[in-house]
Amino acid sequence: MMTNRRAAIVTVVSLCAALGFTAAPDIPEEVKSLVGRRCAGCHKGRFPPKGLNLEPANLAAVLDAPSRDVPEAKLIDIGAPEASYLLKKVRREKGVAGGPMPPGKALTPEELKALENWILGLI
Repeated sequence: MMTNRRAAIVTVVSLCAALGFTAAPDIPEEVKSLVGRRCAGCHKGRFPPKGLNLEPANLAAVLDAPSRDVPEAKLIDIGAPEASYLLKKVRREKGVAGGPMPPGKALTPEELKALENWILGLI
């Protein structure tokens, strides 16, 4: 019985490795706090705007996820962090669909730098 259990565990672990499943990158507390304060006030719950729940516990779900505004763009593009749509929105770049984020008061330079450092460090 124990041999079958070990074989099953080895099979599952091998399959995950072969399919490229990896643990989600660590999200620094500074980033969780920032997103919790500045984003999750609106982007929370079962029906958040654009389906984007940015509560800190759900933040890993936006990694390599498509934007609803621009489906060919990834919210946080691990392979090309500079192309991350979320960065474009919080940097208030021209040409992004919808309004800049967060609405109203922009992120401070320190807040923006913390978010950029985390996203750009994902490579």
